[in-house]
Amino acid sequence: MKNKTLIKIMMTALLLVPLFGCKGKETAVSYPDRDVDYPTQVEKLDEESVQIHYQRSDNKYSDWTLWLWDPEGTDDSKEDDFNYQDDYGVIASYPLSYFGKLSGGRLGLIVKKKGSWTKDGTESDRFIVFSSYQKDENNVYHVYLAGGDEHIYDSSEKTISDVIYSASFKDEHSINISCSNPIETYELYCNGEPVFQGNGAGRKNLTDTLDMTADFSQSYTVEVEFRGSGTRLDSPVSMTGLYNSDSFNELYLYDGELGALYSKDETTFKVWSPVSERIELRIYESGTPVSVSDKDNDTCVSYEMKKGDKGVFTCTCSGDMEGKYYTYVVYNGTYPEGCEIIDPYAKSAGINGIRGMVVDFSKTDPEGWEKVGYLKYDRKQLTVWETHVADVTSSDTWNGPEDHRRRFLGLIDEGTMYTENGMTVATGFDHIRELGVNAVQLIPIYDQDNDETQYRFNWGYNPLNYNVLEGLYSSDPYDGYSRIKEFKQVVQRFNEAGITIIMDVVYNHVSSALHSSFDVLMPGYYYRYNYDGSFSNGSGCGNETASEMPMMRKFIIDSVCFWTEEYKLGGFRFDLMGLHDIETMDQVSETVSRINPYIVIYGEPWTGGKTPLSSDDQAVQANANRFNGYGQFNDQMRDALIKGGLNAPSEKGWVNSSQIASSDVSAIQEGINGHTYNLAYSIDDPNKSVSYVTCHDNFTLYDRMKAAGIEDEETIRKMCVLAEAVVLTSDGTSFLLAGEEMLRSKQGDSNSYQSSDEINQLDYSLKIRNHDVFENIRQLVALKQGIEQLHSDDPEINVEALENGAVLKYELKSGKDTYMVYHANGLCRNTVVEEDGYTVFLDTLDLYEGNAKGLQLQPYQTLILIR
Repeated sequence: MKNKTLIKIMMTALLLVPLFGCKGKETAVSYPDRDVDYPTQVEKLDEESVQIHYQRSDNKYSDWTLWLWDPEGTDDSKEDDFNYQDDYGVIASYPLSYFGKLSGGRLGLIVKKKGSWTKDGTESDRFIVFSSYQKDENNVYHVYLAGGDEHIYDSSEKTISDVIYSASFKDEHSINISCSNPIETYELYCNGEPVFQGNGAGRKNLTDTLDMTADFSQSYTVEVEFRGSGTRLDSPVSMTGLYNSDSFNELYLYDGELGALYSKDETTFKVWSPVSERIELRIYESGTPVSVSDKDNDTCVSYEMKKGDKGVFTCTCSGDMEGKYYTYVVYNGTYPEGCEIIDPYAKSAGINGIRGMVVDFSKTDPEGWEKVGYLKYDRKQLTVWETHVADVTSSDTWNGPEDHRRRFLGLIDEGTMYTENGMTVATGFDHIRELGVNAVQLIPIYDQDNDETQYRFNWGYNPLNYNVLEGLYSSDPYDGYSRIKEFKQVVQRFNEAGITIIMDVVYNHVSSALHSSFDVLMPGYYYRYNYDGSFSNGSGCGNETASEMPMMRKFIIDSVCFWTEEYKLGGFRFDLMGLHDIETMDQVSETVSRINPYIVIYGEPWTGGKTPLSSDDQAVQANANRFNGYGQFNDQMRDALIKGGLNAPSEKGWVNSSQIASSDVSAIQEGINGHTYNLAYSIDDPNKSVSYVTCHDNFTLYDRMKAAGIEDEETIRKMCVLAEAVVLTSDGTSFLLAGEEMLRSKQGDSNSYQSSDEINQLDYSLKIRNHDVFENIRQLVALKQGIEQLHSDDPEINVEALENGAVLKYELKSGKDTYMVYHANGLCRNTVVEEDGYTVFLDTLDLYEGNAKGLQLQPYQTLILIR
């Protein structure tokens, strides 16, 4: 929110007032047992506000803060401090405008330790639902929390008002009801007539079987009598649980095309929305609303769409509609006044992704596009280099055309160089080619919920339009064609260089679920929900999509196929793949493989939080043996090597520890074979393993070593190369974060999703300072791609653990050549090469060459011999 920083400054200034001798009453009350000295007179605000009261029995408040956010908003959440105190405890007083629009009437809440994710009360997210509370005479909502208590109270006496949080059909024969207090009885009504009476039996949350069949064409309400108070409240019953019933799917499941179906003679617009009464199609000449630029206008031509079979609305416009922009205005029970949205199936858009564009894709192909084919790599042969579009060119050391900086076209500028101290190195595209990787993974390039009129760095895990390219990376974000043409040039040039493009896709959540196109077209269908009717948050981003719902599954499959076919992509990385059900992922893999038989699909085999999706259905690592045609990140090997990810920065793995854990050695031995090893399970298929130590999330490898307390720069260099050497001499897909080949640093920033270019950029001066590191990684990349045994479905690599696990030794075969690989951590002391006939192929410490027999292995050395 633009005014958030200003408001916070004003709030801080208000805190200082009592310290400078204003009214004596303000300092008369003190709480000597507490470890904070907040003011006691809360400043009255001239707008709607909230006061969050927090009480701890130990009176220790100084280490605790709040994490507050708008669950349906796009603003960035952060720590928000307590700023007052009273007899109950400490208080956080903020105007509601501080949090944005709060369009969903809720405020997300976590009580946490400052600077960490240690939580108080509950590990789950909590939400203040403002409709459940009464404002006082000063327009203030008061909520009360207590240490070690998961409840949100409405008074200092810790009472909770009677509220029906939600009522919904679980399926055609059962109902869910969630309330704030125990239920005595309840009665279900259909169109005002009683049809079922149930016993609450003192439950707050219930799921009961009905002796009737719910009909989604009817209207239902439930009346609840609360135990104790006798209060009777009623609530509409949501139909969401009926949307995956056999009867609903028989009537409405649609397997045809959706979106703007273009031809020169006519364009047919199709959109699925069974619950809507009417939909209006609007055609615009411009993709820029007046709300973005007053130089444009909102003049449009409107057409009434016709509702047909399967709940599909259709409208055919005659003539050539190419280049025009369009939206839908949707009218249904949730949006009776109409809500204007972009088509979720739009293939391009105007500025900020507000209006979809009718595209003639035959006009978007660069010269020679017909020669671009799918690169025929075995997925186990891939060395994937992960980068953000902007990172490649944002540094002053890139030295390419200024108008290409941070954009798609900057990715393919050739001849860029950087010189320092008499040494010149290649940058940008030439750097990537020199490194020799055969796959580049671009973190999100679909249309994001960003302001495309001005650049601000963001990773892009805030999806807006899944089938549209992000306009910020194009030369003209106002023109829906520019982004398409320019990205196709990127794919083409990388393809010519033998490098396949892998797209990072984030179908697991949207930037803001409420009022999104999915939510407007089919409320309650495309997302998962908590028991109380709120959006579930398995993504950690405020919502999660429901891939198990047939039309969401269809959308994901349709989208992946579109990107593969139209842009000739070589693969997909699924963000938080554990939030998708296995059946959907299996169907994605099977369907897209018919388009590109060499497609590579892998994902994060975990969730970002608790999800309603059954654990048996989740595409998580524990279920990976059931995956068909796609893989997952081997974080078991990563953690064994360096204790990466969400491990505490002080934790160390095999590479950087002074102690050796046998479990780490086992995980690495299995990982070298392309296996994912956990004490509870093992995935023994190298086609399902992506070996890595770092990615865009968390620390870079250099920063991880620094955070672990390693101070000596030379030792860090050796450790970083050793970790990557293990990854690049393992079976399965090998994966590198861009810049690790030159010891990239983000200045200790472990979560740079919206940090500056200075933090995220690839600084090519590091390539000069760490040129030996670059050369080692370059040679290891070539080795990985060339050794046949590292592309095997069953490599049978016998990894010996010497010196109690300080040294790992194994043999690799490739044609007539035999390689002997040694990896040594810092505890290596007395391992000597004993084999005859080997010569040094690669020594990461650059100590040895020639005949290898008798050479003594050094700490942090990878020694690769050839015979």
